[in-house]
Amino acid sequence: MLRKTLLTSVLVLAVSSTSALAQNWREKYKEISFGVIPVETQTQTSSTMDGFAAYASKKLGVPVKIFTATEFIGINNALVAGQIQMAWTSPSAYSGSWLDCNGCVKPLVTATDQDGNLGYNSVLIVKAGSPYQKFEDLAGKSVARTEPNSQSGYLVPTVEFNKMGKPVDSFFKSPVSGGHTQSVLGVLNGTYEAAFTWTTKGDGYGQIRTMIDKGMLKRDQIRVIWESNLVPPPPIIVRADMPKDLEAELRDLFINLHKENMALAEAVAKGKTKGFVPVDHSAYETTVEMRKQLKDQRKKS
Repeated sequence: MLRKTLLTSVLVLAVSSTSALAQNWREKYKEISFGVIPVETQTQTSSTMDGFAAYASKKLGVPVKIFTATEFIGINNALVAGQIQMAWTSPSAYSGSWLDCNGCVKPLVTATDQDGNLGYNSVLIVKAGSPYQKFEDLAGKSVARTEPNSQSGYLVPTVEFNKMGKPVDSFFKSPVSGGHTQSVLGVLNGTYEAAFTWTTKGDGYGQIRTMIDKGMLKRDQIRVIWESNLVPPPPIIVRADMPKDLEAELRDLFINLHKENMALAEAVAKGKTKGFVPVDHSAYETTVEMRKQLKDQRKKS
């Protein structure tokens, strides 16, 4: 009898401790903010993410708010400063912040493509009717990059073309557009002859898919004339010192999202996906090395 009573007490204590632990992060965080950058327009992005915010609020038991910034560095800086709790960012921006703040941020999850694979490609696009068939045809022409913390729109082409002995800054005229949407629209309206952006296999998710789905682009309006090897997919990142119980709940939230609401999973992933999976820093070590290479290139120039 004593043993049964003791066992019951232990179980009650364990349940109570678990409940107390589950409440700990809610005592500190009265709401959760999720940082994203617009891949359509600021208004459309807020509207697209409203459904996810409502879903996440119900799951977590605290309000979830969407925080937007025009560039990756904006949401990353907000995360580092503790103003938001998680951010959807580029591999390059994550790696840069990780280097700058000595590992104060870390990846939580990332989206697979429509076949369940990880990774995407940096691509160089031109207008479908243009005479350019390969990147060499664009020598001296206006070829836009997006912004310095973009993986596909800046880091990958800058590093890879330098390795080929054709530095982007000198081989092309290379203005910075300010974002992927601006780059693609710039190609369509003739501001740029070409631009770097990103996509996955079959345009499952990424900038091209988002713009097609929003009616901003028809796929036959552009051609891809260069693509990189697969690079790590965009992560959702958190602070490294986030309470472990909150981190676990957020991870579970994203991992189970596609099972409960695929439309919301695709909204967060920016296109077709088989769902989110856990990811850690090791997936981005190659990107960290590319950031270091870019820094070295700048020092030499």
